[in-house]
Amino acid sequence: MANPPIKSDQEAITSFWGIYRWPYKKYNRYAQLEGLEQTADETRTMAKALRYITSAKDLGLSIDGGLGWLAGPDLNQRFIDRGEKPTVFGASRFVPEPKAKPPKTGKTSRAFDPTGSQGSSSMWAASERMLREAGYEGETLQASLRVLLATDDSTTTPGSTHLQFENTYTPLTLEGFRRAARAPRSLDNGPMNTNGEETDPLVSILSDDEDLDIQPAVATGFSNSSKSKAENYSLKPNDLTSAQREMLLEIEWAQRAFMQSYAIAIIDNPLTFSNIESLTIARLPNRHLPILRREDFWDSLPQLKKLSLAIIPDWREVVKLPTSWVQDIRIVPSQAVPGVYQLLNEQISHRKNITTLHFEWLCGGEYAPGLFSRNQHILAAPLVSKSMEMVNRRHVPSVLMLPHVENLSLKNCWVSPHIMSKFTLSLRKSSLKVLTLDSVSLTAPLAPNAQPQPLTGPAANQQHAQQQAGQAAANNLMVNLNFQGLMAAQNPQVQHPGIMAAIVPPAAAFNPQITLEEWTEPRLGSWSHIIDHLTPGTTLASIRHLRDIGPEPIEREPTSLRKLEFKSCGYIRLSLDFDQTILDPLDMHTPQNHAIAKRINDIESHMMKPMDSTLGVIINHIATIEVATLENAWNMDVGWSLSNPELALEARLDGVSNPGRGRFNGVIQIAPAPSTNR
Repeated sequence: MANPPIKSDQEAITSFWGIYRWPYKKYNRYAQLEGLEQTADETRTMAKALRYITSAKDLGLSIDGGLGWLAGPDLNQRFIDRGEKPTVFGASRFVPEPKAKPPKTGKTSRAFDPTGSQGSSSMWAASERMLREAGYEGETLQASLRVLLATDDSTTTPGSTHLQFENTYTPLTLEGFRRAARAPRSLDNGPMNTNGEETDPLVSILSDDEDLDIQPAVATGFSNSSKSKAENYSLKPNDLTSAQREMLLEIEWAQRAFMQSYAIAIIDNPLTFSNIESLTIARLPNRHLPILRREDFWDSLPQLKKLSLAIIPDWREVVKLPTSWVQDIRIVPSQAVPGVYQLLNEQISHRKNITTLHFEWLCGGEYAPGLFSRNQHILAAPLVSKSMEMVNRRHVPSVLMLPHVENLSLKNCWVSPHIMSKFTLSLRKSSLKVLTLDSVSLTAPLAPNAQPQPLTGPAANQQHAQQQAGQAAANNLMVNLNFQGLMAAQNPQVQHPGIMAAIVPPAAAFNPQITLEEWTEPRLGSWSHIIDHLTPGTTLASIRHLRDIGPEPIEREPTSLRKLEFKSCGYIRLSLDFDQTILDPLDMHTPQNHAIAKRINDIESHMMKPMDSTLGVIINHIATIEVATLENAWNMDVGWSLSNPELALEARLDGVSNPGRGRFNGVIQIAPAPSTNR
């Protein structure tokens, strides 16, 4: 994405007086992506190939089209150094690729060298590509290339003594001139002002996808360099080049062709896939979900027992207009929720053979690297048909029912307390035996008949400021990010006291001033309240009865549930106009670290803006009374520990000074019912 392949938007045309350039009459494709799409579109060939798979039990799929969240310059160097590949089947078996050493740069980023000894210039390469597409080959290619360059007033042939274009203009000016030259063909931009300078005709030769050999700034999260300017980033998610938009468009075409052939091949070979027991969709853009919402697709997998579904919400849509101009249209990520809910509700819920189900969003959250991604952009769990139904209490929406699932896992999502209560009530009456919640968060409780609306104007700005202040206060910056701290972060073997103290959150020790009556009476809509109603084991009422401060609890209905597992669960905040102050930390005005603030300021203008009020932001805080409830009633651990120091260090580089604060972990398990068989 940062450096797309060279593709000209003009073709070379031979005339009696020479060779000239002219815009393509039709949209010009990337040759490799076009070939990939044609191959993927061979449905019969794929069906025939899959017919030979006779003994497989596991099926996997992993697709990422680049239309989700793009990090761009917001990189976490420690995450990159790990070099892990996306997981499809269990632990990755790929060896991390060796790091590429950045080339040494002098005063200029590149010298014009048509001989190829140091690499051809982009102008020369683009023109050569143009002539190859026109059919020039062999000895005639170089001669025709010289003719093509000679017919342009501003171009210089190899061997010219004139100053080269790259040595005359900076990369930023080059990009500005290119945009100015292309602007008249744009649908939404008028001619740009070039400060009185005439547009150089050479700009028409250079395509938007030209490789400027710009080295990105070191993205460790803490940059001391003063050169982090706009021109230093070759991928700006908020302002993609024409070549990058076209690349996204054609990748989506190829992937759509593959998904259609893949689904049809499975439908046409029901006998081949009759032994499949596990389907792992490790990564899939939500725009491809409609292809899987077919009864005959799931009917072709009659023995499927385990389904894992990880969905990438779309942040943009790329379309080709009739003029062949490619535009990207921003969309709200929460539009992905209805599609997943429909798939689970209509195709999965009624299938008795699917007993293990895992779902997660691949967007933001605690495990997402980046200053603008970690702890942010969390989508609602697909338990209702729309995100806003999760917080609308004026009517009761239909909540997802999974009567046949025995092992359920949800990851990286949020749920409102009243929907979670209704969902867990149905789980107790279903076949569920094990429930795992990984980085699942609750909102503040909503009053009856509440129908919160998105915040706009000053209210939204104030809410955003509260989120930033609340997160900074909850993180409670504990160490100065100096050179020694960074060295300790880059080498876990070095036990630097400052950085290690920041990794381990303060222990939420039991406060002796909190009485038994207080911590056994949980706040309505809290995690303690949800767990107390869901747990198959010890309840708060039974604890009060054992301590002689409450009546004997009413016996509950029998349930199949035997195990509850929580991994880093807590609370989130939404940009909606309802009371969320109950989740606020007491200290709201802790200043943010200067290095982090500077890094955010440097790249903020290049990042995508959410514009989605239903995306949650994690609140690294939990009330002291609830900490006592979780620890004493169910032996939960509040806060991350040294069990995951790598993730804690990565989160610190992304501005989370105290990772895991306000998040709890633990397992509630009871022994299975004794068998009556002898």
